[in-house]
Amino acid sequence: MKLSSRIRTGPIVQLRSWKSPSDPSPGSFSFGLGSTNIPETIIWNDSRVYWRSGPWNGQIFTGIPNMYSIYLDGYKLTVDDQTGVVDFYHSFPNKSVFFVLDSQGIIEKRYWVDKKNDWEVTFRSLETECDVYGWCGAFGNCNSQKNPICSCVRGFEPKNKEEWSRGNWTNGCIRKRLLLCDRTNQTGEAKKEDGFLKLETMKLPYFAEQSSVTVAECRERCLNNCSCIAYAYDAGIGCMTWTGSLIDLNKFSSEGADLYIRLAHSELGEFHDVLLILMLLC
Repeated sequence: MKLSSRIRTGPIVQLRSWKSPSDPSPGSFSFGLGSTNIPETIIWNDSRVYWRSGPWNGQIFTGIPNMYSIYLDGYKLTVDDQTGVVDFYHSFPNKSVFFVLDSQGIIEKRYWVDKKNDWEVTFRSLETECDVYGWCGAFGNCNSQKNPICSCVRGFEPKNKEEWSRGNWTNGCIRKRLLLCDRTNQTGEAKKEDGFLKLETMKLPYFAEQSSVTVAECRERCLNNCSCIAYAYDAGIGCMTWTGSLIDLNKFSSEGADLYIRLAHSELGEFHDVLLILMLLC
């Protein structure tokens, strides 16, 4: 399988679903490489993002749980700096493997098992509602192991509490307290510095900006930029920062990445003060 994309203009080669299991005319779902500066695979429902793999770090797509143990071999991604074309290849020598995108927007990877004399599914893009893009809205964290599955990130509250209580999470969450830059601009009074809330084993949100700096520099770069609301660091990608809203937060049971979300100092509590002192002493 080969997928291609131009960084600025989007997919070139992509898979297209059937309209229905019995109608092979083009359906509404397509699968390809997104055009963000950090490559990742996307399923679109017409022009809307329906599912995403999370960013590619040179070995795996970080938003696919257990990819290290199951899918490590057979993937290759190349970037042509002159043309801006990104090519993603999947090849398993001496194995019968194929991908299928069904009419419901689910992509599966299947390979032939001689002992079973049948095809076996080794990857399925949608296992729970949390896999659907933006299921919990902006700053909403989806956790399929909890009931309800959506919750606001600490320091945030439902934008529409009535809808949220009915299980309609599409409007997401909003901040409870302003960040330092906003407080200073509104009151002219500087107060305690913002900090970061660490969320572990996370699927990283969409639309990250990438830069090649150290972990410590990544934190400082975000903290010193009033527009930066979160950061993460991956050895294969480097520093990732986000502005605007955080969409498609998903809590995994294991693996995933650490995501640091910017909060007002008052939202972090005493533990943050102790942690900051320890960081300064190290």
